[in-house]
Amino acid sequence: MTEQKVPKMTSSPSAPSSGTAGRPLDGIKVLAIEHILAGPFCSMWLADAGAEVVKIEAPRSGDIARSNSPTRPDAEGKQQGLSFLRGNRGKKSVTLDLKNPEGLATFLELAVEADIVVENLRPGVMDRLGIGYEALRQLNPRLIYVAISGFGHKDILPSPYLDNPAFDIIGQALSGLMKRPEREGEKPAYLGFSLADIQGGILGAYGAMLALFQRMMTGQGQMVDISLYDSCLILNEISVAMYSAFGTIPKPGLHAVTAPFGSYRTKDGYIVIAVMGEHIWRRLCETIERPDLLADSRFRDGMSRSANNADLTAELEPWLLARTADDAVMELVAASVPASKVHEIDDVFRCPHAAARNMLMTLDDPVWGPIQVAGNPVKMSAVAEVEPRLPPRLGEHNEQVLSGWLGADPARIARLRASGAIGD
Repeated sequence: MTEQKVPKMTSSPSAPSSGTAGRPLDGIKVLAIEHILAGPFCSMWLADAGAEVVKIEAPRSGDIARSNSPTRPDAEGKQQGLSFLRGNRGKKSVTLDLKNPEGLATFLELAVEADIVVENLRPGVMDRLGIGYEALRQLNPRLIYVAISGFGHKDILPSPYLDNPAFDIIGQALSGLMKRPEREGEKPAYLGFSLADIQGGILGAYGAMLALFQRMMTGQGQMVDISLYDSCLILNEISVAMYSAFGTIPKPGLHAVTAPFGSYRTKDGYIVIAVMGEHIWRRLCETIERPDLLADSRFRDGMSRSANNADLTAELEPWLLARTADDAVMELVAASVPASKVHEIDDVFRCPHAAARNMLMTLDDPVWGPIQVAGNPVKMSAVAEVEPRLPPRLGEHNEQVLSGWLGADPARIARLRASGAIGD
């Protein structure tokens, strides 16, 4: 096989400034037509990596997350939503009325300059506006178009659910994830957070990176199509494999192929124990001074222990209930049995790991004050930690982006404002 020569990117990332390592996506330009969480999380990961992310928002209203409860009034009395702080750090905001001919034309000009477009509108909306993938690729063949939706778009492997409305919980429900947690009765359990949106955003950023890398070799962009249903289904992969092999549905709250693997009560609280492999099972039995369990036919392997989980828990409880959570974890970890206490969120704020890994990022917001949000979990040896940059005010960067990307002079920007294309 001959070695393939990789061509240079025609839109090469800018060189890092003196004394810094730079960021992986320095020089990459992203347009984001997004709202609430899945799209914003995708473009936020790209912004954290150094991309210039320009959030295109409707004049006067902006992203729905700006006004979603809980809110607090700013100095002008306008309500500002806490949700907006969660997924929009480090971005720029440009207001464009995409139903205004001049606003639409301005967006198309920006798209010619962009490397990536991220959108999480309902499938078909971008096409009806005249700015869907096919329209934009005609203007900019190198453009990478990331679309995140409930069931994907018609362009690649269309779903029969294509036109169904969807939010995060729909992905959790259809993928089987809501049947997996331990719960009372038969009612499926919402996981309590936007797992599908966050996972969809991560996969959207991953797809964008793959497409950028492939563009270095081909010179061509492409569409990246992310479904929230698909994003959740891959998290339920063990259930898929086990049902395919055995035709059985895993019991809620239990690991399908091993035990103990869950939460267990101690004298003063709960801990988790994670036995994966017979070598760790032996360590656990030795630690709790129950070597007889190794010869018990009910517990001969991981699947047997899972099938007899209630009996197994009864055997473990005397040792656990005689100890505090701290003591139980200390003894188990000392024996190389994976175990930990079960944190509530206030425990996370006091956790030395979260502090050491910069996983609670403080944004000093003018309305909400110092607010801690989840940091970036990707730590790199040659890239500095992500700086806590505030989300943008609505339309804050109109002049900067229009002049910087398009060379628009003050007179043109004034005309756009007068026409209503960029708002007041």
